[in-house]
Amino acid sequence: MPEKLKVGVIGAGRIAEMRHIPEYLSNRNVELVAIADIDKVQLEEMGKKFNITKLYIDYKEMLKKEKLDAVSVCTPNYLHAPITIDALNHGLHVLVEKPMATSLEEADKMIEAADKNKKILMVGHNQRLAPGHQIAKKIMESGMLGKVNMVRTVFGHAGPEFWSPRGKWFFNKKEAFAGVMADLGIHKVDLVRWLLGQEVKRVSAFKATLEKAGDVEDNGVAVMEFEGGTLGILQVSWTLKPGEDNSTIFYCEKGMLKLFAEPDKPVVVSLREKGDYMPNFARGDMSFSLPPMQTNEVGGQFSSGVIDYFVECVLENKKPFISGEEGRKSLEIVIAILKSAETGSVINLPLK
Repeated sequence: MPEKLKVGVIGAGRIAEMRHIPEYLSNRNVELVAIADIDKVQLEEMGKKFNITKLYIDYKEMLKKEKLDAVSVCTPNYLHAPITIDALNHGLHVLVEKPMATSLEEADKMIEAADKNKKILMVGHNQRLAPGHQIAKKIMESGMLGKVNMVRTVFGHAGPEFWSPRGKWFFNKKEAFAGVMADLGIHKVDLVRWLLGQEVKRVSAFKATLEKAGDVEDNGVAVMEFEGGTLGILQVSWTLKPGEDNSTIFYCEKGMLKLFAEPDKPVVVSLREKGDYMPNFARGDMSFSLPPMQTNEVGGQFSSGVIDYFVECVLENKKPFISGEEGRKSLEIVIAILKSAETGSVINLPLK
């Protein structure tokens, strides 16, 4: 492996502008070589903003001409799989944005290409790397809260048009494959199954298009039953105003774990005395001083940790804990949720 990892970014939209490009540039182990995007105006704008001179309209030309070690795939969802597979077959490591694909068949082909070429495939599920969620994982694994009976997780904001003004594709099913469930729901599904250490057994869901123009859902609710018996409620919205809700609460045998649910307290553990069931009596709360959750709001952008972790995995040749296989499992749950909402049926997992 070279002294510096030579990286290219495919897709010069908002996620590349706000996260991938600046985070690569700030990593001392990386040389960001080139950017590719079919939108020439956007491409040149990003090149000028970040002082990157090697710009390609055709990503295939970039893969052919530049001696790269890795790429980020930051395109609309329907392009994730073909570009990722192409890059892996060129012998490159790949960090792909979520959802990793638009179908399980695509996801399987991506994983197969990574295995065949012995390259790292990582999915950009940044919520796992948020400091508050890293602390939460340790709390969950400690057993201090006992069995988790129920979890409620919410992700909502006013819509992707406020985060990505050029991102018209979010509202087009052909390009996005789904709406808020693919955009925000997959984040929370992935987070909860990772924190619980349990897989989803079955789901029941509803979805609606209440405000946004397009042919995808802008709101959704799902009930999940996990293999360990925990019940979960997922709420996602592109019509939440004002601000953003990115909270998760675990209701446990010995108390509660609240994540980004209280202002200025990213992680709160509330414990109760064993055997005492007075609803307002607790042994005490523990809160942790941590960075806030990265948001899509102005001023909410800072290092996600995703790029640094991807670079670390490549340089140390280790499989990321946000692997293609993990991305596929979360995608499968979202597909099941959408199927339930469309059919009115309870959907069992794994899907047939």
